[in-house]
Amino acid sequence: MGICAIDELDKMDESDRTAIHEVMEQQTVSIAKAGIATSLNARTAVLAAANPAWGRYDLRRTPAENINLPPALLSRFDLLWLILDRADMDSDLEMARHVVYVHPNKESPALWFTPLEPSVLRAYISAARRLSPCVTKELEEYVASAYCSIWQDEAKSNTPHSYTTVRTLLSILRISAALARLRFLKLLLRAMWMRHLG
Repeated sequence: MGICAIDELDKMDESDRTAIHEVMEQQTVSIAKAGIATSLNARTAVLAAANPAWGRYDLRRTPAENINLPPALLSRFDLLWLILDRADMDSDLEMARHVVYVHPNKESPALWFTPLEPSVLRAYISAARRLSPCVTKELEEYVASAYCSIWQDEAKSNTPHSYTTVRTLLSILRISAALARLRFLKLLLRAMWMRHLG
């Protein structure tokens, strides 16, 4: 029930990448050591970062081509964020000032807002985790038809920019349940799904 953070995912050996397929799909880890073969549960969130294949993201290529990871592995992640480093004078200047401040002072500059106390945040997350949001019958039919529509549109496209699978549907369900927990809702609302499947 923790978080596994992987940096430089694009530079992992192929054997190591293959090993995390089982973990991310079946939520188990198979181990064979000292004559003992067993399978352990792996209920861990995976947060990974990867660099573009050519050092800089190419907007003319698909995300899969830029990331240079197999689609089978990419489809196991619930969310993919693309963080583009665009050349912008204002943001570049702000970043440079931050680095110049942190280097001699060994601390970040003062925040412009008051962060929540860790105890308050922990209590909120603990209360939200106790909820188990459910899907209404009306929503089940809407989700099924919306998923089929997305899948059909992608199948007709000559150059798909994503790889929609049943895992995508499960991902949207998990994300919607997490959003419902944050809002302390017991039912998943159609409006939330429309935002995801839009």
